[in-house]
Amino acid sequence: MAMIHVSRSGATLGVFDEEKVREGLRTGEFIGTDLGWTEGMETWRPLSELDTFRAPVPPLPPTVPPLAHEPAAAGLPDAHGRNGLPWENRSGRGLVNALFETIAMVFSRPTEAFTVMKRDEGLADPLLYALICGTIGAVISLGYSLLMQSLGFMADRSSGMGALLGLGFGMVFVILLMPVFVIIGTFIGAGIMHVCLMLVGGARQSFETTLRVVSYASGSANVLQIVPFCGGIVALVASMILNCIGLARAHETDTWRAVVAVLLPFVLCCGGGVLLFFIIIGSLAGAADWR
Repeated sequence: MAMIHVSRSGATLGVFDEEKVREGLRTGEFIGTDLGWTEGMETWRPLSELDTFRAPVPPLPPTVPPLAHEPAAAGLPDAHGRNGLPWENRSGRGLVNALFETIAMVFSRPTEAFTVMKRDEGLADPLLYALICGTIGAVISLGYSLLMQSLGFMADRSSGMGALLGLGFGMVFVILLMPVFVIIGTFIGAGIMHVCLMLVGGARQSFETTLRVVSYASGSANVLQIVPFCGGIVALVASMILNCIGLARAHETDTWRAVVAVLLPFVLCCGGGVLLFFIIIGSLAGAADWR
């Protein structure tokens, strides 16, 4: 028997079988304008329009007080828009649980994550998420460097203690300035991607949507710096992949447009670097011939 999700005025009433919903329609617990969704449906529809419940039902409204709003389950269509990521509904989950649930969802179900992500609910939530994940990634990366120094790798043995002290002070300095680095980096990265997305005709939402995608995609990827030795490269690759998926889903645009918007800055930077290299080589060769 099919299980039906029932919602009223944006609040989730619960999940019920067909007989329970039919009985609720008779007793007034549910009304025909309540929205229902079951597996296989693309959108929520009033219960009165579902084939199972097309028989006339009493139009009397319920006398019970309205239920408090409950965070919608991730992955279900929202009756009035996007449900939001666990981090965006953390009031009912707790900060730590919401953080780990969001990281897990972005990595394991990125298409679903950026489909339910809110697009215009302010910048505080995504920037705080990026800040926490960015700080975690920086601390882990510096921790590995400190460990390598303590084991005698990547350091001059004659001044090992000085190098360790310097790295320790550097760690404190980076942690203190990390909020500034993360916020500036997120804004710059999102701005460049949004401009590139506009150039290819894929920017169907505002800059805020792009910023939220970058915050959740790159923020989650920063945690991968926990991988020894190659954590930075792994995080960069993951960030690019997640940003491609996120831009495509959040802006509801073609995937190739999102991919171009993410890769174009890297292509231009690499091309500019190669061009600068040949310019320098040519200048040096010309100077040598002149002499």
